Amino acid sequence: MAAPDESGRLDHIAWESRGSGGGLPLLALHGVTDAGGCWWPALADVARSRRVVTVDARGHGGSALTDEPFTIAALAADAARVLREVVGGPAVVLGHSMGGLAAEELALTAPELVAALVLEDPAWLASDDARNDRGAPIWLPDVIASIAGRSHAEIVAAGRTENPGWPDDELDAWATARLQLDPHLADGEHRWADRDWVEAMAGVRAPVTLVTGDVARGALVDAAQVARAAELLGDRLTVVAVPGAGHSIRREARQRFREALGTALAAADAAAQVR
Repeated sequence: MAAPDESGRLDHIAWESRGSGGGLPLLALHGVTDAGGCWWPALADVARSRRVVTVDARGHGGSALTDEPFTIAALAADAARVLREVVGGPAVVLGHSMGGLAAEELALTAPELVAALVLEDPAWLASDDARNDRGAPIWLPDVIASIAGRSHAEIVAAGRTENPGWPDDELDAWATARLQLDPHLADGEHRWADRDWVEAMAGVRAPVTLVTGDVARGALVDAAQVARAAELLGDRLTVVAVPGAGHSIRREARQRFREALGTALAAADAAAQVR
């Protein structure tokens, strides 16, 4: 089991660990085109009181893109391996967008490793129109093409124009992640829709905190999906709606996101002590 404040690799999987403390560990899974390093602006304070581990998805950050299809199941299996071999046991699992799907898959396939889920606007996309003929997000090839030949400063400047409310530390980490993307990420087969992700919540036994933004500002999870998740999970679901935020809630409303995460962590710690 790795010590705090270090990084490493498990074959193709890159991970980073910071912090320590008495609470349950937190494992964070990022969205497509981000990397594990994108979590630290929001989670650095969390690492002062507990261990926080980030994982780079295949083809992102320091993780290699493998020859097999890019699937949510594979990302969840990578996360499970990090929990077993790096963390050494269960954790609260936080996922954003694509990482939210991987976190949900992990809770379904390795429930013993997931003490609680925190989902930041998971990619519960209902339409195949959002994916290309290889199953990848339809916009992904254009994003990868737009990075070629650009400097970190140029990507930060573009991000500041596209996302004027993001803090500078978020833009810096976001630009670094984009420069680390494997240029062939969109070339192979992607499988993001092996499950109906909202209906699959019926099989999640861990408590779930769902942090949502405004669809009008780019958030993916809509009111009907929230209502269905509530039907399926009952009192295991806590919904935190953040008005005025879009898809990247922690970047647009950092304090509100930290409060929601802190509440979920405290509840998971308390439940672990009861057991």
